[in-house]
Amino acid sequence: MLASNAIIMPVLGMNQDSGKIVRWLIAEGQAVKKGEPLLEVETDKAVAEIEAPATGILGKVSAQEGDDVPVGTVIAVILPDRQPQDQPVVAAGPSPQAKPAGPEIPAPKASPIAARIAAEHNLDLALVHSDGGRVEKADVLAYIQAQKVTGRQPASPKARRLAAERALDLAALKGSGPDGAVLAADVEAAIDRPAASAQSEPTLPGPPVVSPAILPLAATEVPESEASYSEISPSSIWRIMSERTAAAWREAPHFFLMREVDATRLIAWREVAQKEAGIKVTYTDLLVRLAAFALRKHPRLNARFQSGKIQLLTEINIGIATAVEDGLVVPVIHSADLHSLTEIASARLELVERARSGRLRPEDISGGTFTISNLGMYGVDAFLAVLNTPQAAILAVGRIAERVVAVAGQPAVRPVMGLSLSFDHRVVDGARGAMFLDTLARLIEEPLTLFS
Repeated sequence: MLASNAIIMPVLGMNQDSGKIVRWLIAEGQAVKKGEPLLEVETDKAVAEIEAPATGILGKVSAQEGDDVPVGTVIAVILPDRQPQDQPVVAAGPSPQAKPAGPEIPAPKASPIAARIAAEHNLDLALVHSDGGRVEKADVLAYIQAQKVTGRQPASPKARRLAAERALDLAALKGSGPDGAVLAADVEAAIDRPAASAQSEPTLPGPPVVSPAILPLAATEVPESEASYSEISPSSIWRIMSERTAAAWREAPHFFLMREVDATRLIAWREVAQKEAGIKVTYTDLLVRLAAFALRKHPRLNARFQSGKIQLLTEINIGIATAVEDGLVVPVIHSADLHSLTEIASARLELVERARSGRLRPEDISGGTFTISNLGMYGVDAFLAVLNTPQAAILAVGRIAERVVAVAGQPAVRPVMGLSLSFDHRVVDGARGAMFLDTLARLIEEPLTLFS
């Protein structure tokens, strides 16, 4: 039996037999607290943060960054943090370094983004004032602006990796991201800049040098100019996304169904729900709630094709395709059919925040049974999505736009939403897919059906 303080390579995907260590966030020999991010692991789904299982000192690290490690392998251990309490007292009297006795001030609560920005600026969160129950991003940025705190240059994880690989000083770069954060594009521009300046640097005049060994090539022998294109090294997340979508497109026989629905009642439901919930409720939240209900009525859609068999899944776990700087990840709302709309909105908000700050946990990206991809906020009318295999279906959502439609034989203007469903034909046939889409469309056009 493994000790509770052993750190093992976790299972993050159904077909996963190993994981790649992207980087250790805590160095061996350093202190770590239970629940604190410890390392980043790359799997067939995404890059996830692994949290420390206990408080202590990180030790016995047996796997390094870049290593592929079989799942279940112990890669490190959290050692007890032994304080020198048993050392003999040398001299009586107060120590010059002793702190005066008094109540310990608890560490302030802060959102993950606020904590990360504070860490980048070497800022003590106890100094930041907040009007709410916890320190938020806006509070930290306001303090930094007022105090002109200096420290590490804010930058995205990919920008930091690129800068480290090319030995570039992030503080010397001008960031184009939010609040001046350095993005990967800024680092890539800085990498290309020295070469461009070197080419434009004037040279001293001198006698021409002609080498008889170098002859002009024929037109058909001229190689392609390296200056005619640029290359981007894909991040781990982008590479995983491209490999998974390519494999899904090759292996799963896709078929698609499309339909336009009247979104009048959906818009009204969102307005009421947002007032009652007290937090931002999106159309994606509503669709998660409705899709979960529809999946309960059509369990064949909540399934996967595995080892030549169709597996009907008992839990309804809906993944939400989320764009991040490095690509696309799919955090999962587990047991979506058992949660209220407010709970779904809260869970989605936290998952998206974790995804965009690079702090997804293993449980955040595992166990999905159905996926929703919404591009309506980008003005897209409709699109066809590639399956998130081994899931049997994915819902693609377009924007809500006013269109002229026939109502009771008369033309009328209505807000219309475009839906398309992609199916794995090994699991779902056309009739079953059409019945599911019809149920979902009816729920969107009359959400009160959900509560009848």
